[in-house]
Amino acid sequence: MATTKPIPAEVAPVYEELRSKVTWLHGRWICYRQLYAVSPKRIDLLNKSAETFFFIIQDVLFDEVQVSLSKLTDPATTGKHDNLSLEQLQQRLETHGDPALAKSCRALLDTLHVQCSAFRTRRHKKLAHLDLSVALRTPAQPLPDISRQMVEDALNTVRAYLNAIEHYYNDNTWGYEHFIMRSDGEALIATLRAGLRYEELLQERKLPHDDWRHGKWSDA
Repeated sequence: MATTKPIPAEVAPVYEELRSKVTWLHGRWICYRQLYAVSPKRIDLLNKSAETFFFIIQDVLFDEVQVSLSKLTDPATTGKHDNLSLEQLQQRLETHGDPALAKSCRALLDTLHVQCSAFRTRRHKKLAHLDLSVALRTPAQPLPDISRQMVEDALNTVRAYLNAIEHYYNDNTWGYEHFIMRSDGEALIATLRAGLRYEELLQERKLPHDDWRHGKWSDA
């Protein structure tokens, strides 16, 4: 019969807060993939609906996920200030947790640092700061390219790290990648489909051209 162990009091609050942050990080990534990683036809739908807006949202979401992964891999402290980071959690595991668990988690965290190095470079040079040479496109070394697969690989390691702790103490795992949201990217896609169909009906003269004036959201 599986048993659970009490998570050390010095570890629990940091672990639980990071678990929440990582859950919502996955929520944002899920929305990104729902909008931009399904099919070329879906991209066409977004462009037909509001091309400039969805171009901006694509950049904002993709950059924000990189910044979040960079924050997760920050040191335990910066100067005199403690950080909410996986290194902070690791430090507490090594001090107050099971040594074998801490050792296995350290190996995962070392892997994550390598996976996130490109994100951190972009964070320091472009996303959180504006490096002059990068802004003027004259850097000695160009910024690394980032792919969706790089983000997927890093998120997979984050999940493995946190779930190693969850499994050890609670005999459970957390389904971060299966996070269900009531109003996500798919809900937006459904509304856009309906809106484009409405435009088709207007073009086909199956609805009066000012039909929208009579709806609930006419003055929104």
